[in-house]
Order: sequence, then structure tokens, then C-alpha cells
Amino acid sequence: MDPRHLQQLATILDKGSITAASKHLCLTQPTLTRNMRVLEMQAGGQLFTRSRFGVRSTPLGEMLAREGRVIARGINALRESTARHRLGLRNQLRLAAGPLVGAAVLPGLVTHLLKANPGLALTIQTDRPHRLIDQLIDGEHDLVMAPSWLARPPQGIARFLLARDRIGVFCGLRHPLASRETLAADDFDRHDWISLGTASPYEKEVFEMLSRVGIQQIRTEVATLGDAYVLLRLMVEGRHLAVLPAWPVKCLRESFPLVELPTGAAPTSRDLFFWCRESELDKPAFVDLKRSALAYVATLDGGAQGIEAA
Repeated sequence: MDPRHLQQLATILDKGSITAASKHLCLTQPTLTRNMRVLEMQAGGQLFTRSRFGVRSTPLGEMLAREGRVIARGINALRESTARHRLGLRNQLRLAAGPLVGAAVLPGLVTHLLKANPGLALTIQTDRPHRLIDQLIDGEHDLVMAPSWLARPPQGIARFLLARDRIGVFCGLRHPLASRETLAADDFDRHDWISLGTASPYEKEVFEMLSRVGIQQIRTEVATLGDAYVLLRLMVEGRHLAVLPAWPVKCLRESFPLVELPTGAAPTSRDLFFWCRESELDKPAFVDLKRSALAYVATLDGGAQGIEAA
């Protein structure tokens, strides 16, 4: 089978139609259709069905499309490697973090690592934490800072405690609830909220915590995806409430002073971890960088002790 045909199949299924895929791939529709016929003959079955709503994969088509996506990721990784080589990024660490943790930790951590490791080059990415873990599994990052929603890491992935943490309800100093020492559930109902992401694996624990407070429904006015700066700026203005992890908020308090509100509910833990591929732990240079990063975080507010949930 031609690897290019597998990639083209993956694009057709991802885009939902041959028309959209042909535009994305800069191929004519007849060429793409002919390539898919060749692939179907080689595979011995139908790869997708067509309707006026687009294409729908068959089990065989989805299996081959997965292989096409793996090939595409490998090619992209090679392109990134050659681009890094051209830029002189040879001794490189690819570091990623969730948006709020990234805002709290990455600037100082980058400075610390560069001073401690002359000749090191860093690439930095922030994104929604569960996406970063998927990208780590695919080999797109070396070290990820993110909370865990899993009882144990995925196969081939290791994690190390970065900081004890918990989630709480926060607001800016100018918010009407900021100075209140006691609050009832209906006090929260009258205010707008900001959500740090939607449709994430952390939503369940957020709603469970709010339910223990007695809050059954919140009025979310803004949702930020993969961004911390906009959320923090809006929070400081004092118009919104948000459920946030306490440790990065504490680290950021000088630039973005927020207040944790008394809810009376039992704390909900959300510990923060360093994640990496187990294969990296066989490399002494990587282990030294990980150790250096952990040592830096230990100098921050509480370090690996962080903020206890109890």
C-alpha cells in the first residue's frame, strides 16, 4: 500500500468529504477518487460510504485511516526535527503545560533551565492539559506539566508529583463577594462565571465540588480554551467567579491577585504532575533536566508540598 494513500484516506475521513479533502491536499477529486479505489482493491473491502451529508468510514476504513494518521504524525515530526536542526536547536527540550500552570511556572522555569544548562534550546507549548497528554503519547513533547484525571498513567508514560493542589472558587478583589467571610449557596447563583475550558475530563470533579457547595447550576458567561491571560485579566476586573486550581493562582497572586471564597465544602484535590515517556528515563541528560525542573518548582510557593486538599 502506498503510504500517501493512507494519509489521503485519513484526510477524507477527517474532513468529511472528498471535496474538502481534495482542497486540503491540493489534489483533484478524480485523482483522490482513483487513489481510494486502488486502496480499496489492495485492502479487499470498502473504506467509506458516501451520502449527501458526506462520507462515513467503515471499520476497515477507520483502521487504515489510523495508520495514515500515524504516518502523517511521523512525517510532521521529521519536518520539525529538520527545522530545529536548521535553527540550531540540537540540544532541545520540548516543554508543555496547561494554560494556568504555564503562566505560573514556565517563565521562571525557562530562565532556570537555560542558566543551569548552557547550550540548551527550549520549545514551549501551552494547551488544554488532556490534549497535551495525548500529544505526549504521540511523541510531540518531552515533558508536560499537567494535573491528572487518571488513576494511573497511560502505558509507556511516567509521572512525578510536582505540587499538591486542590480546586476552589475564586474571584477578584473588587468582586462583591470578595470580602464576605461566610457564603450560602444562593450567594453564588446571582453572579456570572468564567469556565477554564469546556468538555474536558476535569468537568466532573468541578461539578461534584459545586454540588457539595449546594450550587446546582452556574451562569457561565465566558469560557476560555487553552488560555490563561484573558481569564486572569477578566477575573481581576471583579465581575466573575471561577473554579480554579489553588496552587498556580497562589503563584500568580502578585500579578493577578485573586481571593478564594469560603464554600464550606470538603476540598477537592487536583495534584499537579510532570509527565514524560518512560523511554526518556533511560537518558541521563533528560533525567538531569527533569531533576533540575523539579528542583526549581520546589522553590516556589510550597513546591512539591503545594496546597494540601485537607
